[in-house]
Amino acid sequence: MATVIFKRETDYDVGKIYDSLVEMIEIGGLSDKIKYGERILLKPNLLAARTPDSAVTTHPAVVEAVAKIVLDYSAIPIIGDSPGGAIRGTQRVLKNTGMLKISEKLGIETISLEAKSAIQIKLPDGKILHISKIINEVDGIINIAKLKTHSLVLMTLTVKNLYGLIPGFRKAEYHKIYPTPPKFARLVAELYSAVKDNLKFSVLDGIVGMDGNGPSSGQAHKFGLLALSDNPPALDFEIENIAGLKSHSPIMKELIKRNLVPQYEVKWLGEKIENFKNFKIPSNWYLYLAPAFLTKFLGKLVQVAPDVVDSKCIHCGDCMHSCPVDAITMIIEKTSPKFDYSKCIRCLCCHEICPTKAIIFKKSILAKFIK
Repeated sequence: MATVIFKRETDYDVGKIYDSLVEMIEIGGLSDKIKYGERILLKPNLLAARTPDSAVTTHPAVVEAVAKIVLDYSAIPIIGDSPGGAIRGTQRVLKNTGMLKISEKLGIETISLEAKSAIQIKLPDGKILHISKIINEVDGIINIAKLKTHSLVLMTLTVKNLYGLIPGFRKAEYHKIYPTPPKFARLVAELYSAVKDNLKFSVLDGIVGMDGNGPSSGQAHKFGLLALSDNPPALDFEIENIAGLKSHSPIMKELIKRNLVPQYEVKWLGEKIENFKNFKIPSNWYLYLAPAFLTKFLGKLVQVAPDVVDSKCIHCGDCMHSCPVDAITMIIEKTSPKFDYSKCIRCLCCHEICPTKAIIFKKSILAKFIK
């Protein structure tokens, strides 16, 4: 039996969030999940070196509240992730996202999973999945995700947040190996299956999230909810329903296919959350929702590819460094990126990592009419 708990929360007051989470843990019967002396990895979404008000990363108030709860149990919280923005230094990511401040305030450790070696798991297709060795060095993980849309897999919630357990720049390499939404979803499902027994529980920061062209270039949206569950797929399934998606995300479809979503054995607790109003999916996703025969027949005439707004580009080179197929060239600090569309696999890593929202979607003429 899975437990999913919702709570209405309107602002990032650490004290209120702490009280809400304590209540949610108690009514969910999850207070025995954290034990004395355990080392617990707090895994937020630290996609990039953005400030909390951007809604790109897990808000530090939520992470701080979880850290205080772990300390209450006389356990040891550790904040760690493998952020996409680590291209220009992990410390910069930790500082800008507010994690460093929490570390200093509470006297807890922060770690970069880039600095850790990896364990290797052989996948059904014969390839190797690398997962940070931290999962064997802690007694459990509290997964603290951000509610956002995602231009490759439609939504990024608690299951997708675990992708940050893949250390270093292997994350970009996997986009090359698994470039399409269904293929990438299979990889994420394999990752979840490998680490699910390490999870204490998952928290979803949906107080302010993101819709539109997420996970970094969408619009901040006040959803007003905090969620907690001991079963990430069950929580994500309900969030996708509340968002009113016409079709579940590729990750959710893959989890359902593998019988990893307990849709009918779920204990719903807490407050009732109303469906999100005017929820916007990424603009490129209208192509995936179009009839398959149409997109197959028209082929390249209905494609979406990355492009750049020169006036927004700061020539940092993050897009070029994040590209898994070397489809981007530029002179750092001098020129905007140029795209080789013959190499581009449309993984949109460049769009995801751009700090100024300079990378946009360039639609073909026919693609503009599919909505």
